[in-house]
Amino acid sequence: MKKWSGIGVTLAVVMGILSGCGNAQTTNNAAAQNTDPTATTEVAAADPANAGGKLDVGYPTQPVTLDAQISSNTAVKDISREIYEQLVTLDENAQVTPMLAESYEVSDDRLTYTFKLRQGVKFHNGKELKAEDAVASLNRWIQISTPGKTNFQGAVAEQTDDYTVVLKLKTPFLLTLQLLADPIPSASIYPKEVVEAAGEDGIKDYIGTGPFKLAEWKQDQYIHLEKYDDYSPRTEASSGAGGKKEALVDDLYFHFVTDESTRLAGIASGEYDIALNISVDNSEQISGNPDLQEFLSPGGLIGYFYNSNEGLFQNEKARQAVNAALNDDEILLSAFRDERFFTKTSSLVLEQFPAWYSEAGQENYNQNDPEKAKKLLQEAGYNGEEIVIYTTRDYIDQYNVAVVLQQQLEAIGVKVKLDVYDWATLQEKLAGSGWDIYPMSYAFRPTFYQYSFWGGAAGFLKSDKLDGLLQDIRVAESPEAARSAIDGVQEFVWTEVPFSQIGQSKQITALSKNVAGFQNILGPIFFNVTNSEQ
Repeated sequence: MKKWSGIGVTLAVVMGILSGCGNAQTTNNAAAQNTDPTATTEVAAADPANAGGKLDVGYPTQPVTLDAQISSNTAVKDISREIYEQLVTLDENAQVTPMLAESYEVSDDRLTYTFKLRQGVKFHNGKELKAEDAVASLNRWIQISTPGKTNFQGAVAEQTDDYTVVLKLKTPFLLTLQLLADPIPSASIYPKEVVEAAGEDGIKDYIGTGPFKLAEWKQDQYIHLEKYDDYSPRTEASSGAGGKKEALVDDLYFHFVTDESTRLAGIASGEYDIALNISVDNSEQISGNPDLQEFLSPGGLIGYFYNSNEGLFQNEKARQAVNAALNDDEILLSAFRDERFFTKTSSLVLEQFPAWYSEAGQENYNQNDPEKAKKLLQEAGYNGEEIVIYTTRDYIDQYNVAVVLQQQLEAIGVKVKLDVYDWATLQEKLAGSGWDIYPMSYAFRPTFYQYSFWGGAAGFLKSDKLDGLLQDIRVAESPEAARSAIDGVQEFVWTEVPFSQIGQSKQITALSKNVAGFQNILGPIFFNVTNSEQ
């Protein structure tokens, strides 16, 4: 048996040791708390002497639910992770570390995961966390969540005593702990009775063990969380979403403000202490204001996805032609204005995560070769038919890269039509026919296996070769053992071109100068954050 306890548990069986973190900010008790390895802005450490008061967040959208197990919606994740906790979580370097589990063991055949629960942890209703709660929650997550249904078929959680949970797998899975620690969709632990009362539309009572509890949800206006006085923190030093967590403000408000200019005006006036999802076009309003801080964190992969199930782009050479034509420097600068706001890379995973980073196939990235593109189009049998690009103005980066793609394709003689829809309509349209390419961004993930498009998203290339490579990763004993398959997936992406990655974006969050301790670990974290202006 392999056993882990305490903090700093590395992903030796999941991600490998994360070293050589490039632009990572170092952290100590007196230093910056911008601990995400890809973030580039320093934020002061929280001073407990400034605890109390409230934190007002200008948030761009309202969650559809606060059931963290059933939704991949970013708003659900960002708010619910303050309320609920998992058996394991991710530290500041995205390494798995225990949370509700005091420790865990992995059997030598990698089929059995045994979790010892911390004792004395209380739910927000005053009930002590027991194994029966974790078992009910895990089994529900396995049955209803996308990662559960996809990766844990036949798995079951059982209890052996009041504080011991055993997860039994049918087949070994390299990313078991990573997915249990992932905040989206989260393997959150609820009281057993909450799980049993859940309907098809989710749980009815939002009760967790986290540092904040739900006080009020006023539809279309705000969600109010309040400090949970009986919260049971870990004793180790805080690290990302792991270690000691504290509600350092008494009240946390998420105000739903869909208009970015309103969020900007609100944080400039002091109405909000934090404003999320600021566009690069408005970054100077943040960086140029001495009362504000600009925080950069990973945005995610952005690229062009081809409809390989119908039309011209069923032909591999047609996909290769578009990929050969791309001038990614021009595209990225058009979309993000400044090199601070993007990373130009052919790898699906950032270099700060070496266990999954790969340069295989990089010679086919950012080719900017119009003549090669024209030759490939001719070989693909292109005869002047109209190419339809679907996009949306709701996410301006996606729209901007669509416009530049249209221009670059027209420059090599391709007839292009740009169809622009609101976000909800675009999702519906992509499920049907009539489109050829769509630009899309996917939220930052520390492993490429966790991107949702491998599951057969609309139009996505179906390939036995790709399925085999992903299966090789699933059953590998370690990322090192999976290296050939990891490189194989990268090579596949750049030779058979199911999509063309442009790069990785960064996300801007605006903070009041009075905010300290803010972090972004696969999304913003609001515990361990203080607001000195009360």
